[in-house]
Amino acid sequence: MYRMKYPPLQRYVWRRQNLRYSLSAWFPRLLMKRTSKNRTAEVALGRRSQKVAEEESRLVARDVLDNTITRFLEWRAFSYWLRLCVETAGSVSGSLAAILQERCPGFLEYAAAYAGQHPGEQQFLWLRLMEWTDEKLFQTPIAEGWRHALGYYAMRDPRMDQLRAHWKRSRRAWKLQPPAVLPSFESWRASALPIRWL
Repeated sequence: MYRMKYPPLQRYVWRRQNLRYSLSAWFPRLLMKRTSKNRTAEVALGRRSQKVAEEESRLVARDVLDNTITRFLEWRAFSYWLRLCVETAGSVSGSLAAILQERCPGFLEYAAAYAGQHPGEQQFLWLRLMEWTDEKLFQTPIAEGWRHALGYYAMRDPRMDQLRAHWKRSRRAWKLQPPAVLPSFESWRASALPIRWL
């Protein structure tokens, strides 16, 4: 008669321990493969994006592209400032609505229409502003076929890094101690980029 070396419960425990050991040895390799595949795909996508941007940049004069990048960054800075103001105040104040109406007429109506079409979606006014400016104010790059080049080079501009860093610092500081009076866009931007660049 055949006798089992281990009773069923011990055999189960032994299998679980060995399986755990083999999984712990196998899982990091799987993650590395998955990570390296993701990284390879990310690098390939970055190269394709760079190539498209380089090809599109040939469609426009360098000084026109540079000036448009500066305008693009100005509007991104305004979007970051708007986000800070709305998150700090909790809503769009009357004075902020007046600034938006003056600076970008039609935007508040665009945002209201979007909110009406997407009732369950959380409203990010600053994100709607980015969409609106891209569609309304940068029609030339879209029409002439160099919109990707504009976004690619603007996002890699050192001024964009300065804006993001300033926005992060401001957000942290304003969460701890909201300003008594929200700064104007011009003063907020000037503290991010001391030299006027528009």
